[in-house]
Amino acid sequence: MRHRIARALLVVFFSSAAAPGAAGGQARGPGDVSAADAAPLALTPAEYNNTIADLLGFPRDSGRWPARPALADRISPRREPSKGVFTPPPPPPVWPWRFPSEAGSDGFEGIAEGQAPSSYQVEELHLAAMHFASFALVSPTFFACDGWTSRPAAEQEACGWTSLARFARRAYRRPLDAGESRRLERFWQANAAAGPLGEAVALTVAGILQTPTFHFRIAPDRGADDDASTLLSRWELASRLSYFLWDSMPDEALFAAAEAGELDTRTGIEAQARRMLDDPKARPALVRFHHQWLGTGDVLRVAPARRAFGPLFGIEARLATARDDDVEWPAILGPVRHSLKIETELFVERAVFDGAGTFTALMTDHRGYLSNATAPIYGEGAERIDGPEVTRSIELVVASIGRRKPLTLYPARFPPEERAGVLTLPSVLALGAYAVQPGPILRGVRVLERLACMRLGAPVQGAETALPPDTLTAESTNRGRTAAATRPGTCNTCHRMINPPGFAFEHYDAIGRWRSHDNGQPVDASGSLALAGGERITFTDGVDFARQLAASDRVRDCYVLHWARYALGERLDAAAPGLDALRSGFRADDSIKTLLVSIAGSDLFRRRPSAGPAGDHE
Repeated sequence: MRHRIARALLVVFFSSAAAPGAAGGQARGPGDVSAADAAPLALTPAEYNNTIADLLGFPRDSGRWPARPALADRISPRREPSKGVFTPPPPPPVWPWRFPSEAGSDGFEGIAEGQAPSSYQVEELHLAAMHFASFALVSPTFFACDGWTSRPAAEQEACGWTSLARFARRAYRRPLDAGESRRLERFWQANAAAGPLGEAVALTVAGILQTPTFHFRIAPDRGADDDASTLLSRWELASRLSYFLWDSMPDEALFAAAEAGELDTRTGIEAQARRMLDDPKARPALVRFHHQWLGTGDVLRVAPARRAFGPLFGIEARLATARDDDVEWPAILGPVRHSLKIETELFVERAVFDGAGTFTALMTDHRGYLSNATAPIYGEGAERIDGPEVTRSIELVVASIGRRKPLTLYPARFPPEERAGVLTLPSVLALGAYAVQPGPILRGVRVLERLACMRLGAPVQGAETALPPDTLTAESTNRGRTAAATRPGTCNTCHRMINPPGFAFEHYDAIGRWRSHDNGQPVDASGSLALAGGERITFTDGVDFARQLAASDRVRDCYVLHWARYALGERLDAAAPGLDALRSGFRADDSIKTLLVSIAGSDLFRRRPSAGPAGDHE
């Protein structure tokens, strides 16, 4: 069995004769240089898992997948759980595969310069391919004939090849050339001759899932003189469009549009983009972008202190004795963290797809979601409103035991003087805080770097030691302590920019709860901020600040730049030709869907990424 599994890897070498993503897939001689040599853009973990689900015709919900086939346990044994004092964790779901996260670039996955595969990641790709390959046998879409298992052996073999050829075309996201087809057929025949046909199908699928053509989406431009060589093929355009808007492979309608030449024109691309944005698959893809933009994917790691917030959730601030094990606070924090993350997702989805659909709504809407776990954070001002409840299954670890439980969230309206858009979501605010006190510096840096694209650089050595202690026994307001700590000349050069946007959110404590007083004194959240480019914003509090940021040309331009880089998978220069038209359009009409359609139809989108590094010039 081992030598047959190892042989599945050989298809990697069979397919490496074709440049990843190349439309023609022509074989290269040993001395030829191709765009494939310059770090092509790979699938992210999320894109890989979504593509697997769509390839096999299963939903993006592990609870609705079939049980792991017995064959999978033979060709891809499960890992043994680690031994120790902790209860062994439950087996992982059949989908998605849990890959290590990408290093990322500027907070985003899917940017070529942030993709640095390790030996561990390569091993995981192999294990994932072997795991998912057996699911082809129970896939509702894999076989090109009905009743494959009941057919005579000769018909099974013929149907197996037809099904594999169709699967490979979809996995490669383009037609196979003659050489690739011959190599794949030889590989299938060798597997079919060596053992049971079901096993041969699975091993051949595993080989397809380990080819560069499957893993890599687009190869960069090597600076060829021929202008036509820098343009993406129609099949590459289909892939770029689907991974931009769906985080997954093209569907049959997009494949058909590419084959018919409809993606050769701006009109055709934009028509497909509008259709795709109306598809439910666009919702999680756009939510995922905003998690990376705001950094809220990390909210599951926030750690507010029991001594500061235990009473808010109905428990004592401190344990009775230092020897006691604290199981109460982790049991409370688990659902709170998950709720904060899901609330962010539902807020973004509602603002973009079910609400006004504008950047203004994203930055200013005071409607959202809460759960019983986070109701104490929002307080009595939160008002439940009509709308469907949302129940999600969450994973918790309490007393070293992993478990799953449902979490229900309800639509709500929050006081407009307390909440305005994504920046006042408790998830964003809790990330900009310490265990006890809010962190104006953390919050200010997020606004400047993520919303205004202003590069601040690394803090001076020893800056962390100058910060006020994170304690409940402070003698002044959090703003006063932070201002005093950052007043020296070595600090003030940067902090005169960083502090004001951070102080704007002083009405929110370290867990995102609104407060009118801090340490017995009225909160002062007013300030003035000079943005790069000459804009100045003067505000009274975080709500006023968020509304002014929503209308800022600098902030809108920065949002466009993030989306353009995300769509292309490269660190696009802020001065790149073609961006001005996108920025001008978004300043005039801040519809997010319109922006994405405009990016898809732009000349930038239709060109191959450059191989060299890009500067910011922001």
